[in-house]
Amino acid sequence: MNKITIKTSDKIEVTKAQARAIEEGKKFYLRMADNDPQRVNDLTNGDKKEFARLQFVGKQFGINMGVTYPWTGLFEPLNTLHAYDLNKAILNGYIVKEGTE
Repeated sequence: MNKITIKTSDKIEVTKAQARAIEEGKKFYLRMADNDPQRVNDLTNGDKKEFARLQFVGKQFGINMGVTYPWTGLFEPLNTLHAYDLNKAILNGYIVKEGTE
């Protein structure tokens, strides 16, 4: 008996606006990491990218739960994205949906 495995991409689909917000958010939280090296060291043993990912996804989780104010401006398109999907986009990348703004 042959086993058939169908592998789908680990990448999520996002709009162009969400992709831009994700990239800007990654930069923003990396700058935050640069500005507070002691906190980065305390929380992630000095791993700035991990610190930035945790801060970004944590904020998104708070928004999804309704305990944090929604994103505004450039980041507003992320309000419709689940924190789990944001995390996957940061870790595995993403695919921009065709024909979306």
